[in-house]
Amino acid sequence: MPDDPGGDRIPSLPSRGRGGMTILPNRSAAWDCRDVLSEVAPLPPTTILRDTPDSVSVLLVEDEPGDAHLIMHVLHEFTRPRFLVHHAESLAAAIAMVDGGAAIDVVLLDLSLPDSFGIGTYVRMQAAAPKLPIVIMTGTDDPAFAASAVEAGAQDYLVKSADPSATVGRVIRYAITRMNAQIERQALLERLADQQRRFVHEISIARAMQFHLLPRPERLEARLIRMGVEIEAFFEPSSGIGGDLWGCMDGGDNRLTFFTFDLSGHGIGAALNVFRLHTLLGEHWTPDHSPAETLTLLGGILHDLLDRGQFATMFLGILDCQRQELEWAAAGAPPPLLIEGGRMCFLDTQGVPLGLQKTPSYTNHRIAFPPGSSLFLYSDAITDAQIGCTGESFGEERLAAMAEAVVQNAGRMAVDHLLDRFYESLDGAVEDDLTALCITQLAL
Repeated sequence: MPDDPGGDRIPSLPSRGRGGMTILPNRSAAWDCRDVLSEVAPLPPTTILRDTPDSVSVLLVEDEPGDAHLIMHVLHEFTRPRFLVHHAESLAAAIAMVDGGAAIDVVLLDLSLPDSFGIGTYVRMQAAAPKLPIVIMTGTDDPAFAASAVEAGAQDYLVKSADPSATVGRVIRYAITRMNAQIERQALLERLADQQRRFVHEISIARAMQFHLLPRPERLEARLIRMGVEIEAFFEPSSGIGGDLWGCMDGGDNRLTFFTFDLSGHGIGAALNVFRLHTLLGEHWTPDHSPAETLTLLGGILHDLLDRGQFATMFLGILDCQRQELEWAAAGAPPPLLIEGGRMCFLDTQGVPLGLQKTPSYTNHRIAFPPGSSLFLYSDAITDAQIGCTGESFGEERLAAMAEAVVQNAGRMAVDHLLDRFYESLDGAVEDDLTALCITQLAL
């Protein structure tokens, strides 16, 4: 069965030695749930007036008796809606009414009061009643001042020198309507933010689960040391989770079975199919099956499980350290690079991707794999990456040349060195799930 990871963290081994496994740390920028969240300041709940009510409760904050009497007289003339007026002569009295639970629908606020003056009056009133629409009353017909008040959050303003009978009712109704729209918009933003948070939380869980599918170093290290095998790997889905995976199984008798696969698509759908295929491997793989037999079995099952147009490319190999031989079969996977001394060649990976045919057929291949040999497997995120603005792909030739340069400089095939060079050659980010895996039979 594929190695059962267990545990609660992404596996890592900090050092290299003779044998063992090294899982390189993720090269991409830290994937942080907060990157996809918008900061939405929560507002206190309130009742939303969706239709024109039969009555509107108005808090009139005005210390001039004449102005207050005129406004109240005008409002009392309306019959639909009826305006019920509460009068306060100071800001403190108005805030006390609100804090005391008075049913208020809108505030008419004079900015020049005995205990407060200017925009500060509005700021204090708004802080006391953040969900109430506030209409500012000013004795100065100053558009700049009015604009600054509205910019600060007021719904509208009235100029006391104007005829209130022509404007006050309309301004109040419009202020309530605008505040309702603002409240509904805020509620929508909060619902969307909450959905985002839940989505990101679920993606985080799924990402951790996908990383837990990877082989655990502590479970394989002792066996790899005995076999004289080293595995160096890099794994990073492009959108938190994705369709790539690699793994290995104990084949017994100095045999190690390993695989890489790539499900079509990206994101959640591809990740779900990764879990499907990993489970199928655990249920149907046995050391007695050849790679071709295993792929044939998996291809038939996936044909019935995957939706139309979905498929998986896969490489499945068996390293026999006693016979110093590599056996493999492939289902359209990117061709791995075999490195032996100064010689490099790509392996044959022709074969129909899994899931496209009910009864696919695959071919077993064998090649010598003496001590000192390395096999570099990778996802097509590397070869399909775009170089510059011409749209040219990175391609297999560049990959081989880069691997050769790494071997010459480092004396071995090193995944971290190759990926350093690869990322330096790109103008932008990699937009696909990236897996890179190097299996080396250490020299005696």
